[in-house]
Amino acid sequence: MTPTIPHRFLAGPAAGILTAALVAPGVATAATRPHSATLCTSRPLPMPADVTHGEARAIDPVGRFIAGRGLRVTGDVSEELLLLWDGPRVTVVPSDPSRRVAAVNRYGVVVGSAFVDGTYRPWRYRDGRWEWLPVPATVSGTWPLGINARGDVVGHGSVEESESALPLLWPVDRPGTVEAVDGVATGVAKEIFDDGTIVGTSAGATTLTAWVRRPDGRIDSLTAPGTTRTWVQAAQGDWAVGGAGPEGDQTPMRWNLRTGSPVPVHPGLPAVQDVNARGTVLGDRAVDRDGRLVPLPGTVPGAVNIAAWAIADNGTIVGSRHGSALRPVRWTGC
Repeated sequence: MTPTIPHRFLAGPAAGILTAALVAPGVATAATRPHSATLCTSRPLPMPADVTHGEARAIDPVGRFIAGRGLRVTGDVSEELLLLWDGPRVTVVPSDPSRRVAAVNRYGVVVGSAFVDGTYRPWRYRDGRWEWLPVPATVSGTWPLGINARGDVVGHGSVEESESALPLLWPVDRPGTVEAVDGVATGVAKEIFDDGTIVGTSAGATTLTAWVRRPDGRIDSLTAPGTTRTWVQAAQGDWAVGGAGPEGDQTPMRWNLRTGSPVPVHPGLPAVQDVNARGTVLGDRAVDRDGRLVPLPGTVPGAVNIAAWAIADNGTIVGSRHGSALRPVRWTGC
C-alpha cells in the first residue's frame, strides 16, 4: 500500500475534543523569513457559534472554496459536520456517518470517504446533496482523493485478496460508472487535472513508483537519483510533490511534469503536503517558495500546534491551529 492513507479525525470520549493525527516533526531549523514575506499572515476561518472545533482540509485551485470538518457538542451529544466556505460564508452540513474530506473543486463539489458498515465508502457533496459514488465489486474499501473542475474523480480501492490497491476513476460524463485507471495495474490515483492528466503511485510488493498518465494515454514514471522507490503526495499544474527512497529514510521530492525531471525541495522542509501550479511546495508548517523556506505564522519550533493541509494557486493555505480547541485557519501572503 502507499503512504496516502487518510488521517484520522477523532472526537475524544472524555472532552469531546476534535483533533487530527499529525506525525511530521516541527520546523525547528527554518530559515529566517525573507523580507518579501513580511505580509504573511494567518486568520481563523469563520464558524457558527455552536461549532466548537474544526479544521480546513482542502482548497480549490483558484482559492475560492475551502472544505473541512467541524464538531458541534450539545450536552453529551457530539455531531460531526461538513464545513464548506465560499469566501466569508460558511455552509454547515451534518455528516452522519462521519465523513473525511479529500478534495474540493472550483465549483464547490467536495469528495471524500466515510466509514460505513465496517468499510470505507466514497461520497460526493454537490448542489446541497450527499451522494454515494459507485464501488467496484472487487474492492473492500474505497477512497476518492482528487477532483478536477469538470467533476471527474480519482482515488483508489483496497483489494483484500491480493493485499493491493487499485487506482480508480469516476468519470463525470458517465454517471454511475467507476473504472480502473487504464494502464496502471495497482496503486493510487492521487490527482486529476482539467485536461485528464492523472498523477499517482503504483505499488508492488516491495516497490513504489510515481507516475503521470498523459491525456493521450502515455504513462511516464517519475524517478529520482539513487533510488527506484518514489511516490506522489499531490500535484497541480506542471508540478508534483512526494518522496523518494526507502521507507523510514524518504527524501521530499518535487517533479516538473512537463519534463519528468526531479527538482530539489528546500532541505529544511521535512515533509510535503501539497503543491500549487506555481511550484510552491507546502509542508505541514512551512512553504518552500522559490527555494526559500517561509515558516507559517503561529509555528512553535518542536511543537505540533498548527497543521497546514492544502495550498491554492494564489498562495492561500488552509489548515488548523491547536489550542484549547482545534480551529480552522487560513494563511495568506506566505
